[in-house]
Amino acid sequence: MTALLTAGCALGVVALTLKAGEGSHSALDTGLSTTTGFLFLLAGAVAHVRRPANPIGVLITLAGVALFLEDLQFTQSPVLYTIAVPLRAASSPVIAHLVLAFPHGRLRSRWERLLVAAAYLVVLGSGVVGLLFGDDPRDLLAISPGAGSGAVADRVLDVGATAISAGVIVVLLYRWLTGRLPQRRLLSPVVVIALAGALTSGAGTALGDAHPLSEPLLQAYRILFCLWPLAFLAGVLRARVGNAEMVRLLLERDGTGLAALVQDDEVWKDSRSIDALNAAAGLVLDNQRLTAELEQRLAEVRASRARLVAAADDERRRLERDLHDGAQQRLVSVVLLLRMAGRRSGSEQLPPEIRALLAGAVDELQTAITELRELARGIRPAILTEAGLVAAVRSLADRSPMEVALAVGAVPRLDAAVEATAYFVTSEALTNALKHARTERADVRIAVTGAGLRIEVTDAGVGGADVGGSGLAGLRDRVQALGGELCVTSGPGGTTVAAVIPLDAEKP
Repeated sequence: MTALLTAGCALGVVALTLKAGEGSHSALDTGLSTTTGFLFLLAGAVAHVRRPANPIGVLITLAGVALFLEDLQFTQSPVLYTIAVPLRAASSPVIAHLVLAFPHGRLRSRWERLLVAAAYLVVLGSGVVGLLFGDDPRDLLAISPGAGSGAVADRVLDVGATAISAGVIVVLLYRWLTGRLPQRRLLSPVVVIALAGALTSGAGTALGDAHPLSEPLLQAYRILFCLWPLAFLAGVLRARVGNAEMVRLLLERDGTGLAALVQDDEVWKDSRSIDALNAAAGLVLDNQRLTAELEQRLAEVRASRARLVAAADDERRRLERDLHDGAQQRLVSVVLLLRMAGRRSGSEQLPPEIRALLAGAVDELQTAITELRELARGIRPAILTEAGLVAAVRSLADRSPMEVALAVGAVPRLDAAVEATAYFVTSEALTNALKHARTERADVRIAVTGAGLRIEVTDAGVGGADVGGSGLAGLRDRVQALGGELCVTSGPGGTTVAAVIPLDAEKP
């Protein structure tokens, strides 16, 4: 590419000098042709910088170089003239190749390859014929000079160029009409310039050189031809990588393959667009990794909370056993010993104040035993372990000072952690209703719904319950540790404490 640009700039200066010194071309013609050549070089350089893997930039630059090569025929040097004659229309096949290869950089069908091959063959072949049978004294290879042979070669070149141009336009229009929106967007400037140039050139040829509109049409064609490189440059600048344009595009990040995007159409390999896609795919990958890590940590937190709940239940069972088998049994033994001591001493032999002290001690011990039993039952009632959730809740409702309406569905024996959590939710909700609701009735509903156990305790009290309180907050943590949810709805019409606990709660 660097060699092409260097050669093109040098040839541009030489061509401008030769054409201006030849004297038969107007300043407008010379300026337009020179400007067109340098615009091709500029457009090719921009296309190559934006998409170095796509050969379209090289083709655009080559069109500028070929355009300058055509002007070498105006030299006075026989050697240079002999080299330049076969290249007197060198830009035509290159531009035909460029139009058919745009924007992918290569020919995709057999008809396109045949058209391009025919263009090169006709132009170069007619140039060689003109060189061999030319009558210019600068022609060193003329073997049979004659004006008739040169005119025939020129005629063949014109006819062949017209036919090939028509074929190129037909293929271009077909691709534009059948292409997708991104392809149409890229081809639109090229199609417009091609059609306008074909119309002006064809109209000028049909009218003939003597017609007054022939020269204006020729100038219009030259101006349109000058817009060719701008049309290609516009396509280069407007090209974007889209879903419909991708083909075998491998995204990589940090040396690791992320994704392969495959579609029907080919793509301009835009390094900046690929970098943007890499960045986007990297963000997706990072988000997925962070999500996986977060889910893993949440699972660890749930497992940790479940272990804490299980440890608390184990400690409750240990305390309940210790109270039942230890302190409670000792207090019962003390009561029996005091009663035995009173009977052996004889009630009539003891002073009244001693008998009163013994009776008071026995009563206090009985009260302590009752309170200790209630404390052990509150820690973890034995009936919950022995008979299950329904029996434990019925016992809780029977002991409650207020009326409790119990509605229990078909609830089988469940996991110990689920049963304990459901029992404590019911117990805490009834205790709060008794202390704060100022009501004499509560409704308790327990049922298995789907894959969860639902507990709902409702009262018609004054409301004002807050899940942020220590009791309900602890219950919520306990329910969430098993993967469930606890909801408290409280207002002037009463309070509802509802909890749903999964039946398949993870065991620690």
